[in-house]
Amino acid sequence: MDAIEDSPRGRLARVEREGGLTFDVPLHALPAGVREGDLLAVIEGPDGVTLHLLPDETAARRRAAQHRLETLNAEGGEEEINL
Repeated sequence: MDAIEDSPRGRLARVEREGGLTFDVPLHALPAGVREGDLLAVIEGPDGVTLHLLPDETAARRRAAQHRLETLNAEGGEEEINL
């Protein structure tokens, strides 16, 4: 999940799929305990889309990001970011 925002329709979560495509989901439709940065499985079915937390994948991604940050800090430099 990318972000939680207020909208005229209530609180929405912005979910980003691989490839950068985003879509908004009512906050109440998300799994309990979800927070920004959590990875979710997006499963499309005949009754619509369901979302499931991926705690192991989320933890692995957070560890990798922390390791990258620690490596950059230890090197004393900044990584160039091309937008």
